[in-house]
Amino acid sequence: MIEFKPRYFVLPAIALTVLAMLHAPADGGSSARSCGAAQVTDPGIQASFAAFHRTQSATARKICALANNILP
Repeated sequence: MIEFKPRYFVLPAIALTVLAMLHAPADGGSSARSCGAAQVTDPGIQASFAAFHRTQSATARKICALANNILP
């Protein structure tokens, strides 16, 4: 007969928990979707970030999307 012991369920439960945590963005998706500007509250610095984002390359946009976990 098969014995059901708790030790057989602990490792799969930990693995499922880790996988569930990796699926969602680290910030829960609540921050603005830009690289670096979400943490800044100064309007002048936010304006310089906005100007930078208008001139950044396509590769930089892909890296930013990868960092924000929003790649299509």
